[in-house]
Formats: sequence, structure tokens, C-alpha cells
Amino acid sequence: MGRQQECSVGYVNQAVNLEKVSSENALGRLLMNSMLTSVKNPVVHAGKLEPAHLQALVHASLLGQSQTSIVVHQWLASGVDIEDVYLEGITPVARQLGQWWCDDVIDFASATLAFSRLRQLLFELSPLFLMDASEQARGLTCFVVGEFQMQHTMGMFMLSEFFRRNGWQVRCDECESGEDLLRKMSSDWFDLMAISLSCERQVPLMRDLIPAIRQAAPNPSLKIIAGGALLDVCPEIVTDLGVELMTQDARSAQKSALALVSNTRHKSHTELTVGNVN
Repeated sequence: MGRQQECSVGYVNQAVNLEKVSSENALGRLLMNSMLTSVKNPVVHAGKLEPAHLQALVHASLLGQSQTSIVVHQWLASGVDIEDVYLEGITPVARQLGQWWCDDVIDFASATLAFSRLRQLLFELSPLFLMDASEQARGLTCFVVGEFQMQHTMGMFMLSEFFRRNGWQVRCDECESGEDLLRKMSSDWFDLMAISLSCERQVPLMRDLIPAIRQAAPNPSLKIIAGGALLDVCPEIVTDLGVELMTQDARSAQKSALALVSNTRHKSHTELTVGNVN
């Protein structure tokens, strides 16, 4: 698989309306370099992010950590909801940076630094994001898993944050292998396993593992959902993954998972009550 093909799986070229910079156009690179001399963050109106705001964050993430933080804190001060900052701001910007790297607009070092700054930004925002956490899902447990032998990705972290914000107890461990994941899932009770899909090579591994995980899990009613950038790019390759639910973003993942697990718990409680009466 070539570099361009690998990248197209891992990232989504969303319509951020950034300048169309060709990887084969030296003038395009010069244009981008000139834009990075400063960051202009337009005023946010009615709490809604526009393409120009996303452009500002892309440029800031390529410049430095302080510039990255300033842009986003200006959004928050202008009334942008923090969930929208995560989903409508940071997420498409990360995908645009990934596309720029795929197109050879920025080099690997620049892309790595930009991603690390966005990830650090998420850590920085975490206390604020969780400040008004609800107890809607109190008592429910979730295991979040991403690609094996990878440190926590932005997708895993963001997914975990949305679950924690709504009261879930979340375990988000780095797994070395399928055997490692199977061991962890069989050692504790979980109501849900959430899979963050970022690359195509995860799919056959998970497809083979899911039946074994269901069999080994202490919870016979374990629910499994999947989401991530891969669903936007190649939804057809995950249709037979063997999960209860596919979701497009972290917010909808949490809401759908809560309904799924709550319905199962209610059904189990009803069956138990009827059994006791009989």
C-alpha cells in the first residue's frame, strides 16, 4: 500500500475550505509558508465556527503550542460550545493536517509537531470539558480501544472524554496485541467496548477478535460499538465487523451507546423481575 493510499484511509479530507495547495506545486508551498508568519483568528459570530476559524487553527498548530491554545481559547471566549470546539474545530483540523501530510504539503516532522500540539490542547482543555460532567450514565463502564501498539490517539482520547463527560467510568489502555486486549476484556466487567478505527489494518484484526471477546467477557450482554475517521473514508469495509453500532463522532457514540446499554439493562431487569414473580 502506497503512502497516499495509507493516508486516505487514516484521514478525511473534509471541506475545511483551506487554500488548495498542490503537493506538486512549489508555489503552493511558498504560499503556505507565507501564511504561517502570523495567525489571524476571525471573530466568531453566534458561537458558530466557520472555515476561516479552522484555517487559523491549522496555521497555529504548525507554529507553536501557545498560538494553538490562544486560537481555541478565543473561540471559547466568543461563546463556542466546548463540544463544538472538539468536534467542529479540532477534529476537522487534525484531518486537514493529515491530508496535507499525505499530499506532501507539510513534512512528517511538521505534521507530528502539529498533531502533538492539538493533543496537548485536548489535555489542557480536559478539566474544563469535564467540569460540568453529568451522571446520566453513572455506574456504566466502557473500555476504549484503538490501534495496537500505539499510544493514546486523539480519537481515543476524545472518545473517552465524551463518555466521561456523561458519567461513564472509562478505561482507555494501550493494548500491545489482540491477546492483550482479550486478556483485559476478560479480566473486568464492562458494559461497553468502544473501538476507535483510524486505519484499515485494524478491521480484520478486530473482526477476528470480537467473537472471542464476547465469549470471554464476564458480561454476557457486552455491547460493542465502533467509530472513527475510517468510517468516513471506507464505510463499506466495516459493515461486517460484528458490532452493534457504528457512529460518526464521539458525541453521537456516547448518546447511542447509553441508549443501547440502558435498554439492555432494562430488559435484563424486567426478565429477572418476571422470573422472580413466576
